[in-house]
Amino acid sequence: MVRARFLLATLSVMLILATFAGTVAAQWTYYLDHEWAKIWINQDRTIDLLYDISITLKSGPDINFVNVGQPKRDFTIGTAMDQQGHTLVASDASSGSDYKVRVKFRTPLTAGQTARFNLTTNVAGMIKGDNENPGNFGMEFTPTWYDASVLDLQVLIVLPSGVTEDMVKTSVDWDNVLTEDGRLSIYWERKNVAPGQNPKFGVSFPKEYVQAYETKSDIVDFFQNYWPALLLLGISVVVIVAVFINIRKKPYKKPKIGVETLGIRRGLTAVEASYLLDLKPTQIVTEIVYSLLKKRAVWAESTTPSLKLRIMKPFQDKTGTRKNPLRYYEIDFLNAIRKDGTLDEEKLARTIMFLRRTVEEKLRGYCRRDTIDYYRKIVAKAWKQVEQAGTPELTSKAYDEQLLWLLLDPNVKSRTKTAFSNLAFEPSPFWFWYWFSYRHYHPRPTYKPNIETPSKAAKPPTIPGADFANNIATAVENTSNNVVTNLEKFANAIVPMSASKSSRKPAHHKSSCVCACASCACVCACVSCACACAGGGVG
Repeated sequence: MVRARFLLATLSVMLILATFAGTVAAQWTYYLDHEWAKIWINQDRTIDLLYDISITLKSGPDINFVNVGQPKRDFTIGTAMDQQGHTLVASDASSGSDYKVRVKFRTPLTAGQTARFNLTTNVAGMIKGDNENPGNFGMEFTPTWYDASVLDLQVLIVLPSGVTEDMVKTSVDWDNVLTEDGRLSIYWERKNVAPGQNPKFGVSFPKEYVQAYETKSDIVDFFQNYWPALLLLGISVVVIVAVFINIRKKPYKKPKIGVETLGIRRGLTAVEASYLLDLKPTQIVTEIVYSLLKKRAVWAESTTPSLKLRIMKPFQDKTGTRKNPLRYYEIDFLNAIRKDGTLDEEKLARTIMFLRRTVEEKLRGYCRRDTIDYYRKIVAKAWKQVEQAGTPELTSKAYDEQLLWLLLDPNVKSRTKTAFSNLAFEPSPFWFWYWFSYRHYHPRPTYKPNIETPSKAAKPPTIPGADFANNIATAVENTSNNVVTNLEKFANAIVPMSASKSSRKPAHHKSSCVCACASCACVCACVSCACACAGGGVG
């Protein structure tokens, strides 16, 4: 009997060692290209926490999920998306005092691949009294860490509204100060952070800038935070004893990782990108006009003193055709056309506001800066296609195909003149946008296209490149200036974007990439606030 028990115990140890060896053999080699954390301190003493993480798997099993550490037990999961805009499954994977969110990939990350993800949460109990600075509240934050190097660590803390730079104390010197929506933001960055290095970033500010609260005794706070760990310790002792008494061989399952990705918001139309690239409302309307002209959905009965448009017969039901379906902003625009052909300023303003809200919703969780750069590159690529087309016919065709993107370039006139410097422009009778522009440039046009049946129209004359460039520039400018009779009424009807209100769910979803240049110094102080430490880990 004694011999049997000894053999059983020996077998147990061997199985444990074998499992451990298998786990080690199945580990991943990976690193974080960047880990960006952005924190909004809310009036209700919660924080909205945004993580933007890029991870590269060098070798090892596929990665199916990643655990993102949370600084406190009381957190609410917001959104998780990948870089293609897919919403990912995010769940609470906390265990004892190890608080974390698990975000699952739609498809596994394989060796040699890089994935980027974005996760927002709302965390309560973060803002505490600062013992070192009486009359102040504050927090100390440690970004979630992994058993891997972080090439680029950035932290941005957006302080409550009204806090000014001279009021702020920090635990370490900041690298820069920024302003977001009128709120002071403190920024830090660290490069090549080695595994095991857990830098802390603390802020302290006058308590009147957040709501008052009741403090708890340290012992109560301790047990509230750590009683699960104490309970787990007791259970672990019982389990270890039970293993050596009655061990069962269980199949080993390979550890899995998972991450969620977020970066550039692809798939926006040129009209939607016009808002993102900060075009004025009248310029956005001009983009919509040209979008409808390209679809041959409208025609201009007159252009001065304001536009008078006619909806073409196939589009009078405002749904479009099978070949040319209408987008939401085009439908709204057609609904803004009065019976006399003029545009209703208030309905047109609502068109712009709805487009603005739609684009902002599409940007939720994406990096705005990277997305703007992406669409600027699309504009540059559109010009490249035009400039490399070669013949007048191909260049003219490329210009037609890329028109809406080309119009987003503030230098469209000079670029057009360069592209057609040695070429003539060859319009097609089907290009309503060109004949619309032609009427702007020629008060008494010598050529009148057959709008009702373009296929029966005579071949239009070519036009020198320089004249064509002036034609387009003049038409776009005049359309922007004459889009409505009362520009002031139109402008006043556009309600400014409202600031997000803090709530138990994360109020902040968009990413501003937590990126800034390091230039400023700060007042350094010892901040004895709530420490927010959270390990992520993979697998």
